Amino acid sequence: MFISYTEKSGKSKIKVTLANGDHFVISEKDWLSFGVKAGEDMADALLEKLYREYLLPKARLRALNLLKVRDRTHKELIQRLKQDGYPEEIVRQTIEYVDSYHYVDDARFAKNYIEYRGHRKSRRELEYELASKGIDMYHLAEMEDEMKLPDDKETIQEILKKRWGEEPSPDIKEKERMMRYLGRRGFYGGDIISVYRNLGI
Repeated sequence: MFISYTEKSGKSKIKVTLANGDHFVISEKDWLSFGVKAGEDMADALLEKLYREYLLPKARLRALNLLKVRDRTHKELIQRLKQDGYPEEIVRQTIEYVDSYHYVDDARFAKNYIEYRGHRKSRRELEYELASKGIDMYHLAEMEDEMKLPDDKETIQEILKKRWGEEPSPDIKEKERMMRYLGRRGFYGGDIISVYRNLGI
C-alpha cells in the first residue's frame, strides 16, 4: 500500500494517510520502527501486521477504557475511535470485539437514558437526544416490548408540582412563563393546558 503522506499529530504522534484514503495515528517512535516513509510503498504483509499487532489491540483497549467511564451507543463509540485516529477497518473489528462481549447495547443505553432523564424531559426532547446518539426510538420500540417513552402529561405534572408544590396556585404571569418554558422543552401546548386544567390552575 502506497503511503501518500505523513504529518505530525501532537507532540509525539504521526498521522499516516494511505493511498486508499484510510489514515491512522501512531506514535512517532513506533512508526519509525516500521521503516517506511511517505512516498513509499508499504508491503501488504507489513501493513496487516501493523493493523493486527499494533492498531487493533490499542483500539480495543481504548474502547474498553471509554466504556469504563460511561455507557455509550455504537454511534458514540465509533465516532470517538475515528476521532482518535483509527481507520475504518480497525474501528469495525473493535466494534465486533465489544459486541461479542455485549459491552455495547443501544437498547440498554436507551432504557437507562429514559429512566434517568425521562421525568424531566419531553418525548420530543428525548427522541432528539437519542437520535443524535444513533438511536431510532421508533425502530427500537418495535424490537423491544418494554421500550416506551414517558407520558408527556405525567412529566408536565411532575415538573409543575416540583416547581409549585402539591397544591399549585400560580398567577397568570407565572402560568404563562411556565407554558413558554415547557414549550421550549418540546412539550405540546395542548398537553400543558390539559394538565393545567387537571390541576385546577
